[in-house]
Amino acid sequence: MRGLCLALALFGTAALADPPLTAEAFDALTLGRTMTWAEFGQVYGVEQYLPDRRVRWTVLGDDCKTGRWYPDGAMICFVYEDGPDRHCWEMTQSPTGLLAHQASRPVGSGPVVIEETTEPMACFGPKVGA
Repeated sequence: MRGLCLALALFGTAALADPPLTAEAFDALTLGRTMTWAEFGQVYGVEQYLPDRRVRWTVLGDDCKTGRWYPDGAMICFVYEDGPDRHCWEMTQSPTGLLAHQASRPVGSGPVVIEETTEPMACFGPKVGA
């Protein structure tokens, strides 16, 4: 029990208390924006949110992938062109930005937005300009 209390103190309880964003609220916060995501203080990737729930994503250093997002209960799920696997996250809004928590991971371990812009993201790789 002490370990659980310590983990909650370290990661904060705001993500646990805040209700998940609805699809409409998530769309309103992300549409037309490019967001840089980080985990444990390290930049993880960049995602651009396009009309019709389309996205462009890259893990830093990799090629960009296109995909789409859709709601599934309280989760926002993403599928990308490179495979059928879906990636589902519970999204909440905090005073410091969006928080994303994947159900299969410990609380506090999800990526968080560290930068948001309306500028398009830079994509590298073989499909640039396609």
